[in-house]
Amino acid sequence: ASFYLDPYSRPADKRGGAWMDVCVGKSEAVGRDIPVAYLTCNGSPPVDGKPSLMTFREVETLFHEFGHGLQHMLTKASVGDVAGINGVEWDAVELPSQFMENWLYDKKTIFGFA
Repeated sequence: ASFYLDPYSRPADKRGGAWMDVCVGKSEAVGRDIPVAYLTCNGSPPVDGKPSLMTFREVETLFHEFGHGLQHMLTKASVGDVAGINGVEWDAVELPSQFMENWLYDKKTIFGFA
């Protein structure tokens, strides 16, 4: 499994908000075994050659969307209609993403990468 990350906002080219979308879904019927996701976050872009420094909310958004991506990418289901986030009740779709957000409130996790 893999994912494409579009981390920065581009108001002229892209709508606001953040989302995960399916690039390639897993489906035995059509011979697709490796799911691929798009993660779009609309974070602060680099300015004047300086790197982008993410706010806490931007990191929270990244973790949230990555949770959706993990549900899509790590699916064990081989039937496309129920693989990844397909066929899952909306509140259950939000569970992995909200679980991932909670890691930001764990001091060891934050100090491990910040």
